[in-house]
Amino acid sequence: MKFLTLVFAVLCIAQAQAAETVVLEVPKNSWARELKAVFEVNKDNGRAWVSLNFREQFGGSGSRRDAPQMSVSTRVAGLSYDTASQNIIFEQDGALTECASVRTRGVSIFRHDNITMTGCKLKVRHVKKMVDNGYEVRKEDRTQVLLITNN
Repeated sequence: MKFLTLVFAVLCIAQAQAAETVVLEVPKNSWARELKAVFEVNKDNGRAWVSLNFREQFGGSGSRRDAPQMSVSTRVAGLSYDTASQNIIFEQDGALTECASVRTRGVSIFRHDNITMTGCKLKVRHVKKMVDNGYEVRKEDRTQVLLITNN
């Protein structure tokens, strides 16, 4: 019993230390499928950002057309790419978190960046939220991307 109490306490403390930050919020697109949040980088400028990638699917759940991948990107305050360590770093309230490591793979035209999550997670969720558009206040379905850090 003491062991279970200890495990429960450790899990509660770990959960309390995880910080969630909403980094992107857009109106929910009822046609959007295959939602995935990813980090992207510009190594030359030391920049990193978050993109929400999706495909639009029309014609019901049974049919699938070859829809191109679309994305919505946003700059996140405190998120950057460190060229020395080749990591994506998130700074918030003076604390630094290594969110992901970036490694270049392949040669010539097949060269690409492989981004591996380390100390952060990106989570996509749908919420209902009161939105004031300047004329009326109404409840709207929204899609949010959360940056979750483990500090």
